[in-house]
Amino acid sequence: MSQIERDFMRDVDELVLSASSELKAKLAEIDVQAQLSGKSFYDVYSSLADEDKRQIIILAKK
Repeated sequence: MSQIERDFMRDVDELVLSASSELKAKLAEIDVQAQLSGKSFYDVYSSLADEDKRQIIILAKK
């Protein structure tokens, strides 16, 4: 695993741990997608559509 991948995973982990209730709900949707697709949470998170990424950024700033 590269340093970039480790940094990405650390950043996502920090986002999850500090998430508000609204953001946790959005992240839960991503988790369901990951479970249904058989991919990791990180893979699904990294391939989100731009609109979903914007929503997460907005929710993370609240």
